[in-house]
Amino acid sequence: MRQEPGASKAERGTDKSHLAVRARDRKVQVRLTVATDPAAPPEILKAMRTDPSRSVRRALAARTDAPGRLLRELARDSDLKTRQLLAENPACPPDVLITLVEDGHWSVRWSLPEHPAANIEVCHAICRSTDEDLRRLLAERCGLDDETNAKLVSDPSPNVRAGLAAHADAPDVLAILMADADPKVRTGAAQNPLTTTDQHRLLVRDRSAAVRAAAVMSEQLPYEDLQRLAHDRSVNVRWWLATWSTTPESIVRVLAEDSHPDVVTQAKARLRKST
Repeated sequence: MRQEPGASKAERGTDKSHLAVRARDRKVQVRLTVATDPAAPPEILKAMRTDPSRSVRRALAARTDAPGRLLRELARDSDLKTRQLLAENPACPPDVLITLVEDGHWSVRWSLPEHPAANIEVCHAICRSTDEDLRRLLAERCGLDDETNAKLVSDPSPNVRAGLAAHADAPDVLAILMADADPKVRTGAAQNPLTTTDQHRLLVRDRSAAVRAAAVMSEQLPYEDLQRLAHDRSVNVRWWLATWSTTPESIVRVLAEDSHPDVVTQAKARLRKST
């Protein structure tokens, strides 16, 4: 029988008394075998939560059968990797995730929106977070509940609202964001696959060139709207129209006679590729 590192024959047992002895062994490797042992009972694992070794605490944080009290303690562990493993643990309960929403490191916080246990309470905690990027990551998730959507629609950050506009899977939410005062949000709406042809036609007439340029990429515009964009007052809009692969050749030929050399160059390059 192969002997485990640092363990005597008497220490190789897996019953509770032997595990309790090994959990206090001076050698890290011995304690680590207890932290990863499926037979280790909850009371022994909980007693190891303050183990001086980061390797042991990391092993505990990754256990999908770890008791909730242990995971709550580890949520405030000083070791970043321990908290990262905790945030990645699919068995991490919602109340622990809510604690991690305010974690001091972005890598822990940013993994939370995609966590399988991120329920409505976790989503609402993220909506209250001061981390704009974390709120944006949540806004880019599909399947959000109505209350979370409502909170994100009124988020003070246009970046968060733009993320929601680009990924919202609720037509009523998308309709609200289509009329948002910030062009960045309306640009996000132009990128949403649920945006209808009629909505794209409204975006073609938007006062912001950035929004009109985003509408070019929708591939849903009627020919008459593409003709309109070919004479758009913004060079950037006309350049994107010349660049976009689905722009009809007849429109590209119009752009090849544009007043701006950058648009002409791009349009002629497109025509060369098509011959």
